[in-house]
Amino acid sequence: MQSMNLRPWNLGILLLLTCVLNVVAADAQSQTPPPPSPSADTLHNELRALRDQAVAAVNKGDADSLMQVLDPNITFTAMNNDVVHGLDQAKAYYQRMLVGSGRIVEAMSLTVVPDDLTGLYENGTVGISAGSSVAHFKLATGSEFDVPLRWTATLHRANDKWTILSLHYSANMFDNPILDALKSSVKWITLGVGFVFVLVGFFIGRWSRKRSA
Repeated sequence: MQSMNLRPWNLGILLLLTCVLNVVAADAQSQTPPPPSPSADTLHNELRALRDQAVAAVNKGDADSLMQVLDPNITFTAMNNDVVHGLDQAKAYYQRMLVGSGRIVEAMSLTVVPDDLTGLYENGTVGISAGSSVAHFKLATGSEFDVPLRWTATLHRANDKWTILSLHYSANMFDNPILDALKSSVKWITLGVGFVFVLVGFFIGRWSRKRSA
Protein backbone atom coordinates (compact mmCIF):
# COMPACT_ATOMS: atom_id res chain seq x y z
CA MET A 1 0.00 0.00 0.00
CA GLN A 2 1.44 3.31 -1.08
CA SER A 3 1.54 6.16 1.42
CA MET A 4 -0.38 9.31 0.53
CA ASN A 5 1.97 11.93 -0.83
CA LEU A 6 0.40 15.42 -0.93
CA ARG A 7 2.14 17.92 -3.07
CA PRO A 8 2.52 21.44 -1.66
CA TRP A 9 -0.09 22.95 -3.98
CA ASN A 10 -2.58 20.20 -3.10
CA LEU A 11 -2.05 20.95 0.60
CA GLY A 12 -2.65 24.66 -0.04
CA ILE A 13 -5.94 23.93 -1.80
CA LEU A 14 -7.03 21.67 1.09
CA LEU A 15 -6.30 24.38 3.68
CA LEU A 16 -8.10 27.00 1.60
CA LEU A 17 -11.12 24.75 1.23
CA THR A 18 -11.18 24.16 5.00
CA CYS A 19 -11.12 27.91 5.66
CA VAL A 20 -13.94 28.53 3.20
CA LEU A 21 -16.10 25.83 4.79
CA ASN A 22 -15.50 27.33 8.25
CA VAL A 23 -16.49 30.79 7.03
CA VAL A 24 -19.63 29.43 5.39
CA ALA A 25 -20.59 27.55 8.56
CA ALA A 26 -20.03 30.65 10.73
CA ASP A 27 -22.06 32.79 8.34
CA ALA A 28 -24.88 30.25 8.41
CA GLN A 29 -24.90 30.39 12.21
CA SER A 30 -24.99 34.22 12.17
CA GLN A 31 -27.98 34.07 9.83
CA THR A 32 -29.96 31.93 12.27
CA PRO A 33 -32.96 34.04 13.24
CA PRO A 34 -33.32 34.95 16.93
CA PRO A 35 -36.20 33.41 18.85
CA PRO A 36 -39.46 35.22 18.16
CA SER A 37 -40.38 38.06 20.50
CA PRO A 38 -43.49 37.69 22.64
CA SER A 39 -46.66 39.08 21.12
CA ALA A 40 -47.92 42.52 22.14
CA ASP A 41 -50.80 40.87 24.01
CA THR A 42 -48.35 38.76 26.00
CA LEU A 43 -46.24 41.79 26.88
CA HIS A 44 -49.26 43.83 27.98
CA ASN A 45 -50.48 40.95 30.15
CA GLU A 46 -47.04 40.79 31.77
CA LEU A 47 -47.21 44.54 32.42
CA ARG A 48 -50.67 44.20 34.00
CA ALA A 49 -49.25 41.55 36.32
CA LEU A 50 -46.39 43.90 37.23
CA ARG A 51 -48.87 46.70 38.00
CA ASP A 52 -51.04 44.42 40.15
CA GLN A 53 -48.02 43.18 42.13
CA ALA A 54 -46.76 46.72 42.72
CA VAL A 55 -50.16 48.03 43.87
CA ALA A 56 -50.76 45.02 46.12
CA ALA A 57 -47.30 45.43 47.68
CA VAL A 58 -47.95 49.11 48.47
CA ASN A 59 -51.43 48.48 49.86
CA LYS A 60 -50.29 45.57 52.03
CA GLY A 61 -47.12 47.32 53.21
CA ASP A 62 -45.05 44.46 51.76
CA ALA A 63 -41.65 46.04 51.20
CA ASP A 64 -39.99 42.83 49.96
CA SER A 65 -42.59 42.30 47.23
CA LEU A 66 -42.34 45.97 46.24
CA MET A 67 -38.56 45.80 45.84
CA GLN A 68 -38.97 42.80 43.51
CA VAL A 69 -40.77 44.92 40.91
CA LEU A 70 -38.17 47.69 40.97
CA ASP A 71 -35.25 47.66 38.54
CA PRO A 72 -31.78 47.61 40.15
CA ASN A 73 -31.24 51.02 38.49
CA ILE A 74 -34.60 52.46 39.60
CA THR A 75 -35.03 56.25 39.62
CA PHE A 76 -38.02 57.41 41.64
CA THR A 77 -39.21 60.98 42.22
CA ALA A 78 -41.67 61.18 45.11
CA MET A 79 -44.39 63.75 45.83
CA ASN A 80 -42.10 65.59 48.27
CA ASN A 81 -39.43 65.86 45.52
CA ASP A 82 -37.16 63.29 47.16
CA VAL A 83 -35.26 61.41 44.43
CA VAL A 84 -34.21 57.77 44.79
CA HIS A 85 -31.49 56.12 42.70
CA GLY A 86 -31.04 52.35 42.95
CA LEU A 87 -32.51 49.67 45.19
CA ASP A 88 -30.46 50.55 48.27
CA GLN A 89 -31.81 54.09 48.29
CA ALA A 90 -35.32 52.78 47.56
CA LYS A 91 -35.17 50.53 50.62
CA ALA A 92 -33.83 53.36 52.77
CA TYR A 93 -36.58 55.72 51.57
CA TYR A 94 -39.31 53.17 52.35
CA GLN A 95 -37.83 52.55 55.79
CA ARG A 96 -37.62 56.26 56.56
CA MET A 97 -41.13 57.13 55.37
CA LEU A 98 -43.18 54.09 56.45
CA VAL A 99 -41.29 51.92 58.93
CA GLY A 100 -38.81 53.69 61.17
CA SER A 101 -39.62 55.23 64.55
CA GLY A 102 -39.55 58.67 62.95
CA ARG A 103 -41.79 57.65 60.06
CA ILE A 104 -44.08 60.24 58.51
CA VAL A 105 -46.67 57.86 57.02
CA GLU A 106 -48.42 55.33 59.22
CA ALA A 107 -50.14 53.58 56.29
CA MET A 108 -51.06 54.24 52.69
CA SER A 109 -53.05 52.69 49.87
CA LEU A 110 -53.06 53.38 46.17
CA THR A 111 -55.12 52.98 43.03
CA VAL A 112 -53.45 53.00 39.60
CA VAL A 113 -55.31 53.72 36.35
CA PRO A 114 -53.24 53.95 33.13
CA ASP A 115 -54.37 56.44 30.49
CA ASP A 116 -53.84 53.89 27.73
CA LEU A 117 -51.88 50.78 26.83
CA THR A 118 -48.18 51.02 27.58
CA GLY A 119 -46.15 52.17 24.59
CA LEU A 120 -43.67 49.44 23.62
CA TYR A 121 -40.20 50.20 22.22
CA GLU A 122 -36.86 48.55 21.52
CA ASN A 123 -38.38 45.30 20.30
CA GLY A 124 -40.67 45.04 23.30
CA THR A 125 -37.99 45.53 25.98
CA VAL A 126 -38.92 49.10 26.97
CA GLY A 127 -42.35 50.42 27.91
CA ILE A 128 -43.54 53.94 28.71
CA SER A 129 -46.81 54.49 30.54
CA ALA A 130 -48.72 57.34 32.20
CA GLY A 131 -51.90 57.58 34.22
CA SER A 132 -53.66 58.70 37.37
CA SER A 133 -53.79 57.52 40.96
CA VAL A 134 -55.58 58.28 44.19
CA ALA A 135 -53.38 57.81 47.25
CA HIS A 136 -54.89 57.48 50.72
CA PHE A 137 -52.49 58.56 53.46
CA LYS A 138 -52.72 58.00 57.19
CA LEU A 139 -49.97 60.04 58.79
CA ALA A 140 -48.16 59.25 62.01
CA THR A 141 -49.89 62.32 63.48
CA GLY A 142 -53.26 60.59 62.97
CA SER A 143 -54.61 62.74 60.13
CA GLU A 144 -55.94 61.02 57.00
CA PHE A 145 -56.63 62.31 53.52
CA ASP A 146 -56.80 61.32 49.84
CA VAL A 147 -54.56 62.92 47.21
CA PRO A 148 -55.26 62.75 43.45
CA LEU A 149 -51.98 62.11 41.62
CA ARG A 150 -50.51 61.88 38.13
CA TRP A 151 -47.64 59.53 37.28
CA THR A 152 -45.33 58.50 34.46
CA ALA A 153 -43.29 55.29 34.39
CA THR A 154 -40.61 53.66 32.28
CA LEU A 155 -40.61 49.85 32.35
CA HIS A 156 -37.75 47.55 31.33
CA ARG A 157 -37.91 43.89 30.28
CA ALA A 158 -34.88 41.61 30.69
CA ASN A 159 -34.66 37.84 31.15
CA ASP A 160 -38.41 37.57 30.50
CA LYS A 161 -39.21 39.87 33.44
CA TRP A 162 -40.55 43.44 33.56
CA THR A 163 -39.32 45.88 36.21
CA ILE A 164 -39.99 49.55 36.95
CA LEU A 165 -36.98 51.51 35.71
CA SER A 166 -38.24 55.00 36.54
CA LEU A 167 -41.32 56.44 38.23
CA HIS A 168 -42.40 60.02 38.80
CA TYR A 169 -45.43 61.06 40.91
CA SER A 170 -46.86 64.56 41.15
CA ALA A 171 -49.84 66.31 42.74
CA ASN A 172 -51.66 69.53 41.85
CA MET A 173 -49.88 72.17 43.93
CA PHE A 174 -52.87 74.54 43.60
CA ASP A 175 -55.65 72.12 44.51
CA ASN A 176 -55.00 69.30 46.96
CA PRO A 177 -56.16 68.22 50.44
CA ILE A 178 -52.92 69.30 52.11
CA LEU A 179 -53.32 72.82 50.75
CA ASP A 180 -56.98 72.85 51.80
CA ALA A 181 -55.99 71.82 55.33
CA LEU A 182 -53.35 74.54 55.40
CA LYS A 183 -55.87 77.15 54.24
CA SER A 184 -58.30 76.02 56.93
CA SER A 185 -55.59 76.21 59.58
CA VAL A 186 -54.61 79.71 58.47
CA LYS A 187 -58.27 80.79 58.62
CA TRP A 188 -58.71 79.54 62.18
CA ILE A 189 -55.38 80.95 63.26
CA THR A 190 -56.37 84.33 61.79
CA LEU A 191 -59.72 84.23 63.59
CA GLY A 192 -58.01 83.24 66.84
CA VAL A 193 -55.46 86.02 66.59
CA GLY A 194 -58.22 88.52 65.79
CA PHE A 195 -60.22 87.38 68.83
CA VAL A 196 -57.17 87.76 71.06
CA PHE A 197 -56.63 91.31 69.81
CA VAL A 198 -60.29 92.14 70.48
CA LEU A 199 -59.96 90.85 74.04
CA VAL A 200 -56.71 92.73 74.56
CA GLY A 201 -58.32 95.92 73.24
CA PHE A 202 -61.33 95.42 75.51
CA PHE A 203 -59.24 94.99 78.67
CA ILE A 204 -56.92 97.88 77.76
CA GLY A 205 -59.99 100.07 77.27
CA ARG A 206 -61.44 99.09 80.66
CA TRP A 207 -58.08 99.68 82.32
CA SER A 208 -57.79 103.10 80.71
CA ARG A 209 -61.28 104.11 81.83
CA LYS A 210 -60.57 103.02 85.42
CA ARG A 211 -57.40 105.12 85.53
CA SER A 212 -59.16 108.17 84.24
CA ALA A 213 -62.12 107.75 86.66
